[in-house]
Amino acid sequence: MVHSLELIFDDDGDAAVIGEIGRLAGAGLRNPHRGQRPHTTLVAARGIGAGALGALGPVAQRLPLTLRLGAPLVFSGGGGFTLARSVVPSTELLGIHATVARLAAEHVEEEFAHSRPGAWTPHVTLARRLDPAQVGEAVALLRERDDLTVVAAGIRQWDGETPTETVLPGRAC
Repeated sequence: MVHSLELIFDDDGDAAVIGEIGRLAGAGLRNPHRGQRPHTTLVAARGIGAGALGALGPVAQRLPLTLRLGAPLVFSGGGGFTLARSVVPSTELLGIHATVARLAAEHVEEEFAHSRPGAWTPHVTLARRLDPAQVGEAVALLRERDDLTVVAAGIRQWDGETPTETVLPGRAC
């Protein structure tokens, strides 16, 4: 199971992303990414120790951070395609990502290569396991919308085995 450290959004940001997921579901696309709080993964690994969030206090003090969700992204693998909104990588976001990776490193077991600085593609997942025809339909639906602005308000540690979350709020929470 996957463990992760993630940026989570304020209530308005959650609502905006959930609205997009709802549009996809309303169009009949299977497997919208419902039931999990919208987020941008910073670190994904086989395991993340309990002390990770404690090490990230300095990062939480840099939040809230406004993020721009841009063009749709499509990832392949895992039994189909994954549809996401890109997160435009500002200097501040890249700095937060690198700092989280550095401060949490001693608590992370078997980090996945795609979440390491230099290999990371920031995004917010909207749907999983789409077939090629659904990808085209979903991208067309998303293209009708402008970029979204959301506010990253905290850092979440997600334990996919149990499934539980622990949240470290930013300074404005």
